[in-house]
Parts: sequence; structure tokens; C-alpha cells
Amino acid sequence: MKALTRRSALSLTGASLVTLALSACGSSSQASSTDAGDKLQAIKDSGTLRVGLEGTYAPWNYHNESGQLVGMEKDLADLIAADLGVKAEYIETQWDSLIAGVDSNRYDLVINNVSPTEERKQKYDFSTPYLASEGRVAVLESSSLQKIEDLKGATAASSETSNFRTLLEAAGAKMTIVTGFDEAIEQVLTGRVDAVGNDAVTFAYYKEQHPDAPIRLLDGLLGEASQPAILMPKGALSLQKAINDSITKNLENGNLKAIYQKYVGLDLSPSAKA
Repeated sequence: MKALTRRSALSLTGASLVTLALSACGSSSQASSTDAGDKLQAIKDSGTLRVGLEGTYAPWNYHNESGQLVGMEKDLADLIAADLGVKAEYIETQWDSLIAGVDSNRYDLVINNVSPTEERKQKYDFSTPYLASEGRVAVLESSSLQKIEDLKGATAASSETSNFRTLLEAAGAKMTIVTGFDEAIEQVLTGRVDAVGNDAVTFAYYKEQHPDAPIRLLDGLLGEASQPAILMPKGALSLQKAINDSITKNLENGNLKAIYQKYVGLDLSPSAKA
């Protein structure tokens, strides 16, 4: 795994840092969770790859000033859909309802900075990683907290099913549940909680867009470096292989590196041999 190569993605002090309504149920022409093995063929037959994402999570997937859906993961999904010979359809919903959309067949997969935790792997399959980054914690510049170990007894905000919630709780923080990163960072800025945990890239992008925000990162990492992957129904082996082939291809030919450089100015590519 390649480490982040720009100091600004790892520290907010003295540097510039980078942050569905559910659609109608899928048509009967697409495979349900009970016949996941035929998922790839069903997608090809329909001509559409249905992708679940938040659509409000910059720089991963979000709407620009023109209202257009953009972001690193949106561009990745476009590449995968093209490799499958279909078009991508994007279905947006809040994080806490996102993964459940795969169970109800509202979409075929989720691309939304999802870490393949052991608990999730019991119920879903994942692609190989398409990106590598690190978990960090942000606090107000005026906070007395200095390092990850200081979180014991502090307050923090996170969405309910986020792996960052689990990591913050493991560090001893008392949690406030919110709907997503934007609400979590607002909780810190208004002093309602002490801290928020998320990906280093998300913080770097947020600081780049909000250079006057009075926040900084604590010393140390929140958990191990994360390598998000694409979540899909359990047993969709042909779909999993096709997506893995696409990710490997676009890592090796530099397409993913170019996407990451475009949005955050960093090479976030994991090893193409992952």
C-alpha cells in the first residue's frame, strides 16, 4: 500500500488540507439477493449498473456547484460500468440506509468509502481495494486534546453504522449519532462535541474548501490505514471477478491515480496486486 505522500493530508496545522431519496425498487429483470450468482448477467441484460452512494460526501461522491454528481468514486464507477459494457445509474441515500439497499435490491453495489470489516464480510462480498488512506480525528484548534489517546472520556460525533464510530468508541469517546460527515463536523465547530473521526482525505478536502475552519488533526492515526472496497451481494462471484478485473486494470494503467490526483492532488492507489 502506498502511503499518503503530501503532509497536508495528514495534518491540519500549518498546511492546507483536504471531506436519495431511495429510488423505486429494482425491476424484476435484475437479480435479487437470492440469485446473486447471476448478478453480472442480470446487469448486462438490463444494460445498467445500479450504484448506491450518498452523493453528499466530498471528495468521494458529491454534487458540484452545477448540481452534477462528481467525485472520485463516481468516476471509478463510470470506469467499471464501461468495462462491464453497461451504463451506470446512481441512487443516492443517507449512509445509515445505504448498505441495506443492497439487501432490498435497490441497487447492485455500494461505492461509498466502505471498509470491508469482518462483520460486513459475513453478509456481503467486497472487491479488492481501490484506494488507501488513513483514519484521523479532528478537533477545534482551541481544544485541549492533542493526541488520539486523549479521546478517552471526550465526546465525538459519527453516523451510527460508520466504522469510525467503532474506532472512536474503542478510543474511549462518548458518541453522538449524526447522519453523516457534514453534520459531524458541524457538531465540532459549534462546540457540541469535542471530536469527529474520518478519513484523512476527507478532512484534507474539507479544509481545502473551508480554509478558515478552526480545526486541526490530533496526533496519531485512528485505527489502521483503511482500504475501502466495493460492497456487493454475497455470492455474486462473477460480478466480483469482473469488478476486480476492472479495478486492477485501472490501477495498472494509471486511470485511478489520475482520478485521485484530479480531486485531491495525491496518489491514493493501493497496490495493483492487491
